[in-house]
Amino acid sequence: MSAQTKQKSNVLEWWRTRLWSRRLPLHTTIEARTGWPLLLLPALLFGQLVTPHPVWIVLLVTIVGLYAIGYAWVREQAQRVYFTRRRVGAILVAGDQMREEFAVLNGSGLPLLWAAFIDASDLPGYAPGIVVACGANRDYRWHTDAECAQRGVFRLGPHRIELGDPFGLFRATQRYTDFETVLIYPRVVQLPAVTLPRGGADGHAQRRRSVAGARPAASVRDYTAGDSMRLVHWPTSAHRGRLTVKELEQEPSGDVWIVLDLDEAVQQGAGAEGTLEYGVMLAASMAAEMVSGADRRAVGLLAASGAAVVTLAPQPGQAQLWAIMAALAPAQPSQTPLHDLLQRSLSLLGRRHTLMIITPATGESAPLWIAELVRAGGQGLFSSVLAVMTPEQEAETVECMELLARLDIPHQRLRTDVRLRAALTYRRTRKVIRSTPTGGAFTVEVEEEVG
Repeated sequence: MSAQTKQKSNVLEWWRTRLWSRRLPLHTTIEARTGWPLLLLPALLFGQLVTPHPVWIVLLVTIVGLYAIGYAWVREQAQRVYFTRRRVGAILVAGDQMREEFAVLNGSGLPLLWAAFIDASDLPGYAPGIVVACGANRDYRWHTDAECAQRGVFRLGPHRIELGDPFGLFRATQRYTDFETVLIYPRVVQLPAVTLPRGGADGHAQRRRSVAGARPAASVRDYTAGDSMRLVHWPTSAHRGRLTVKELEQEPSGDVWIVLDLDEAVQQGAGAEGTLEYGVMLAASMAAEMVSGADRRAVGLLAASGAAVVTLAPQPGQAQLWAIMAALAPAQPSQTPLHDLLQRSLSLLGRRHTLMIITPATGESAPLWIAELVRAGGQGLFSSVLAVMTPEQEAETVECMELLARLDIPHQRLRTDVRLRAALTYRRTRKVIRSTPTGGAFTVEVEEEVG
């Protein structure tokens, strides 16, 4: 841009906004929307000087008066009109309804003819912009509802309010740069029965044992070399005439690491029925089941999200659940294959824990991460696999499932078109407009269960 062009642009900017916005708050500006009538003033003044006539005076006074009234109107309201917004509720899960409440407060003695609320929120499908009006020293309140169809981290705001004078000559703009970050957690659903390996429990599990003592014996078997004499079941040994030992019911195999495969190269489908979103939902649901279910465990999360690796060491309790949910909410596809993630993280996973693998990688890459599970088994880690697949992938998973079966690794398949019921539901009432046979309309309240 040349210096002359830049200077001309600065003059226009000074004329449009800075001239009219002097001594106003920094976030408020006034600009002239229509300036061409002012260009007539020199011509009218010249006409009055050359050929004096009352019409020139009338036109001069009319133009100057309209601009003076319009500017005074807008300036008064720009300093006395206030705007507020407030989000209702604190925790949002994908599928929930979000409500925001808004208010325009007119503290001036002039009626607010129109005020346009213009919002820059990035929540998908959310457009709360509106044009409102209210009387002098009055307020106007409204609310908007939006379905949080997608998990993630979103922004409410920034926004601005625009208002004008009755003649459309000036426009005042109040800019609000603050915004609110909204975290929408993944949806939690009721999972089908998931098979986890059984084995010796770690220190956390031992602390959760009943005060009644050791777990009861599930069965007895013949004594073999190496069995502890403390396990000998003497009544059965006396009855059978040979030593028999108790086989104690095994405890859950320690804490659970949920390992979520976010490798972009193996994801299939899109949206709620894509393997990415479905896998995130399953990971959140698994964490909720482990923390709050009948067989409570300490649970952790391992996932490569974007360029970062998310590692949350297993911990018990609701605080850990919300930490995992917060980590899953912004999860993004990555370039890290599952076998690479396991290989790099194996030293961090400890011993005598369970790896709950959630992955759509059941094709050619399956042998690579299955080999890492075998290596993890040598380190004392137990593994279980939940294969996520689209209906088109079902045939591709057969070899992977057979290989897991031969290695005695518990596994299950779950198709993304299977609709799972929400773990938390509530009843709400909404209004529905229905028509009559005669062409009329009436409003009824309908109660429904949502989750």
